[in-house]
Amino acid sequence: MPALRHVIVVDAPASALKDGETSLALHELPRVQTFDSYPSTPDTASVLHYTSGTTGKPKGAQHVHYSVVSQYLTAKWVLDLRPDDIYWCNADPGWVTGTSYGIIGPWSNGTTQVVLDSGFSAERWYRFIEKHRVTVWYSAPTAIRLLMREGTDLVRRFDLKSLRHLASVGEPLNPEAVLWSQEAFGRMFHDTFWQTETGCIVITNLPGMPIKPGSMGRPFPGITATVVDPKTFEPVSDSGRVGLIALRPGWPSMMRAYWNNPEGYAAKFRNGWYLCGDRATIDRDGYFWFVGRDDDVINTGGHLVGPFEIESALLEHPAVAESAAVAKPDPVNMEVVKAFVTLKPGFEPSDDLELEIMNVVRRRLSPLAMPQEIEFVASLPKTRSGKIVRRVLRAKEFGEPLGDLSTIMED
Repeated sequence: MPALRHVIVVDAPASALKDGETSLALHELPRVQTFDSYPSTPDTASVLHYTSGTTGKPKGAQHVHYSVVSQYLTAKWVLDLRPDDIYWCNADPGWVTGTSYGIIGPWSNGTTQVVLDSGFSAERWYRFIEKHRVTVWYSAPTAIRLLMREGTDLVRRFDLKSLRHLASVGEPLNPEAVLWSQEAFGRMFHDTFWQTETGCIVITNLPGMPIKPGSMGRPFPGITATVVDPKTFEPVSDSGRVGLIALRPGWPSMMRAYWNNPEGYAAKFRNGWYLCGDRATIDRDGYFWFVGRDDDVINTGGHLVGPFEIESALLEHPAVAESAAVAKPDPVNMEVVKAFVTLKPGFEPSDDLELEIMNVVRRRLSPLAMPQEIEFVASLPKTRSGKIVRRVLRAKEFGEPLGDLSTIMED
């Protein structure tokens, strides 16, 4: 660091410092002049968050100071934070959830937080909740599925009655995980949907709202959301018809730019809507149902099949811990479904097990959605924030370049 001139040390006399020229004791320094604060405004840039890289090279989403308004309100009303709460967000602070809802949102509400600086361990996590009497817990589907793999017997060994509100973020929350959390904790995890680009929760299951397991919920008050036709970008009028999730721009925490990528930023807006890049349906009650990332949807025989519903069906088999469904090239149907599956302890791969799992999907969904092949794997490729990277699995099936792997977590 050739530009380094001084190191200021706190709570040490100058005589204790070896290098008297560059190392200075703070309390022995002469009083210096004050400096004017930077004249920031609500639209002054505040933070640059990079996307997780599930769809390609991570992009830097530029946010502004005004974002705190959205993060304060959503932390208060979605996470239901109250003055006497003990809150735990187990997201890494280096990622957008860990910053927005592990630092800015809860602290702007004056909420007491606890931090566990360690990797995943169901037993360690439960002991941590018990010890600190955690009341509100914000987690991720990947972590919840890992907890499911450990079973409910382990949960019973701990006193987790302090928990009063559970929420999930990062990926769609499978209905099986919602029902399991009710059995395990006596509380359902509330799914929340947002992105690095949105800066705050935009579609959610608010506390007190009837939960439909597997649904993303409804738009947060003040957010105008719909699904639009992928070609015309007009709102889809038919209930249950698949379209692209779209938001009306203007909420405080919407990104203002992609760093050094104006073309990529402009492409996110069409016909007066911000396009999230995800497909979903809306039911008659206004609940959103996730189908899949726009580039993850499988086109088999002209029918669009969402990986999320396949993966949720796969989880219904007692042997399946985690799964990822991707397209595989097929000379007749263009694409067919292939599933990658990790198994729970006590189960071993076999042809009979593969057939059993296939038939679960066939009965639950349709022959079109049934995987034509299941590959049993020890682990699935994930980003460091825990999201499954389906594009890597799909690229291998199609013999394509794997693309940017900088955010892939090594197993």
